[in-house]
Amino acid sequence: MPARGASVQRGKCMKKTLIVLCALFLGSMTAWAALSQKYADWPNGPAGYLMTQQERAAYKQLTTDEQAKQFIDLFWAKRDPNLSTRINEFKRDFQARVAAADKMFAEKNVRGSMTDRGKVFILMGPPANRGKEPIEKFLISLYGRGRQDTHAALGGTGLDVSTVMYGIAFNRAKGVAEIWLYTRDQLPATVRIPKRFKTVMFAFFDTDGTGHYELQRNIRDAKWAIECLDAMPQKDLAHPNMTKMPVYPLLPGTTAATPAQLAWLAINPAPWPEGARAGVSPGVEEADIYPAWAFIILPDKVAPADTMVGRLTGADGKLIGTFQKSVTGLETQSGRLYEVSVPAPAGSSTLELALAAQGSPVAVRKLDITMEDVPAGATYITPMVAGQQVIDVTKFVAGTPFIYGGHHVVPRPDGHFAFTDTLNYFCLIVHPGLNDKGQPDVKMRMKLYLGKQPISNAPYRSLQLSKVEDNVYMFGSSLPLSILPKGGTYTLKTTVKDFIKGVSRTTMIPIIMPPKK
Repeated sequence: MPARGASVQRGKCMKKTLIVLCALFLGSMTAWAALSQKYADWPNGPAGYLMTQQERAAYKQLTTDEQAKQFIDLFWAKRDPNLSTRINEFKRDFQARVAAADKMFAEKNVRGSMTDRGKVFILMGPPANRGKEPIEKFLISLYGRGRQDTHAALGGTGLDVSTVMYGIAFNRAKGVAEIWLYTRDQLPATVRIPKRFKTVMFAFFDTDGTGHYELQRNIRDAKWAIECLDAMPQKDLAHPNMTKMPVYPLLPGTTAATPAQLAWLAINPAPWPEGARAGVSPGVEEADIYPAWAFIILPDKVAPADTMVGRLTGADGKLIGTFQKSVTGLETQSGRLYEVSVPAPAGSSTLELALAAQGSPVAVRKLDITMEDVPAGATYITPMVAGQQVIDVTKFVAGTPFIYGGHHVVPRPDGHFAFTDTLNYFCLIVHPGLNDKGQPDVKMRMKLYLGKQPISNAPYRSLQLSKVEDNVYMFGSSLPLSILPKGGTYTLKTTVKDFIKGVSRTTMIPIIMPPKK
């Protein structure tokens, strides 16, 4: 029998061990509790599919939202295939897959991206082949007609019985197998697939016909599908050893502005020629990429600029990026037009632009930018951009500022026009809803004010949209200003609405007219 002192000593040791374990547990709880719900839940969402074991362990050690934000920014940068641009093509494609999975694979109260089919779709992409058949038929084709271990476990009549085949319980009448096949070129190279397999199969079973599909992990040949799925997080790491965020150029193909060039932006008073104009508007580069389109128009009397310098800062005053680029400008009826497409973040930011000729600044302007946070795949309508001059474009280049299909509008945000002018206005519609004929149903209504007094009010009318690229459509129209009754300050209120998705955009276009002679 052990001595009483030894028993007491063991009790003290056990108590000490429990205290240490509790401290470790509470420390872990404190770390997670310090994160807001947004960041605490982030690994449990679709992005969690991409996390390696090391990343998941590292994320559990974070204690503040700022640390979590820095981790997530670096997490996406590690997967960016092209660090020479600010656009993360991998993240863009991932978000598009999540949106598609939510739409295609939702199950009751579970969003589609969080289902088994959604996970496979997000990680592996669309399968090369996809089909459905009764579970019983699939299992017989997989294993043959040998011993099937079949019995009616829950009774019933006819085919409507619970059946067990090869350890899998399902309803013979209602059980459905959905089979996805991926070809070898779609699979991670690190998985050594036997040469006899031309494809790898993912099998999802809805055992009771309820619409809930589970990925089968234990059927014949399923191991290759599971190995491929497990290998994807490591495969997607383009820069696994990255430890800090890369420094991106603000614009592709440019270099950062020099200190001497940035000094132009601080000149007080800033040079701004009489008659010069500037403005900024949300634009579209392609579906789900929304830059800010900015411009400066210099009157003909000003020396043509040969260099544009820019600096973009966030709402918190932190630098987002700078650039310098050679420019020539476009001759227009209003002067020489200089444009730039800037990857401004969602929310508020400030763009400072300088145009220089032979090393000397000729025009400096600060533009406030407000960009919406548009989810991938969501319907989006740009504000209407209006001007008098429209230049026909023979070769459309997606994302070029203020080009709408084959039309390049010269913006006139100050709203000053003549009665001999025609007001031309354009917008872009991204991911519009499509009817059963595959066509958008977008309409517009217009209301014209003189001062605050409405003088005309047109009801909604259907718009004829032109498709400019995949998922991007444009609308344009014109209004001869000779119809206005007299001089004064007018406002044309346009509301464009997608009647399938219920998304709308209202733009107030100023029209300032001189006295009518």
